[in-house]
Amino acid sequence: MRVEIVDEPEGKTTAFPPEDNYLDLRANPQAVGKIAGARRHLPLWNFLTAVNGEGSIFATANATTRTDLPTTVSADKAYEFASQVELVFAEPSLNFERKRYLDLGSGLQELLDRDTPDTVRVVLRISSRDFTAENRLGFCLGIRMVAEGDSAQQAELRWGLGLARVQQALLFRSRAQKQQISE
Repeated sequence: MRVEIVDEPEGKTTAFPPEDNYLDLRANPQAVGKIAGARRHLPLWNFLTAVNGEGSIFATANATTRTDLPTTVSADKAYEFASQVELVFAEPSLNFERKRYLDLGSGLQELLDRDTPDTVRVVLRISSRDFTAENRLGFCLGIRMVAEGDSAQQAELRWGLGLARVQQALLFRSRAQKQQISE
């Protein structure tokens, strides 16, 4: 798995939670069924349920999936399957330190770089967000994953396996963060 961290400079921001169609999956876990991509793709359903669950310190927004046909992808593989999710800390006070997100990104990169297949790429994008409830500028982590395959089914299968690895890494980092915060 190839992992890249992009630390965007502060600049134009969007609001968190997003104004359009935001579903708070921590407060209402059953709302995952309202997300079209989660209904169609069990790995995304499982990811969103776990990452927004009680055992996690994270909350998500803007989960999307996309399939690209051969005419729109690189020459290496015939098909791509991709997803994007934005992630913040469920405890609002933790979202205002860029270093916390840089540490999270490097910890995830360390865990995910151990995987060898290069058919899955992950971009971890740290960017600014306007936390409207707190009336403060903070940060979020965008997770974009693209899996390649010789067929649409193979690309989607690789994506699902990759998403499960990202889920495991996030829950591992969540446990570590909980310990760090409690000390």
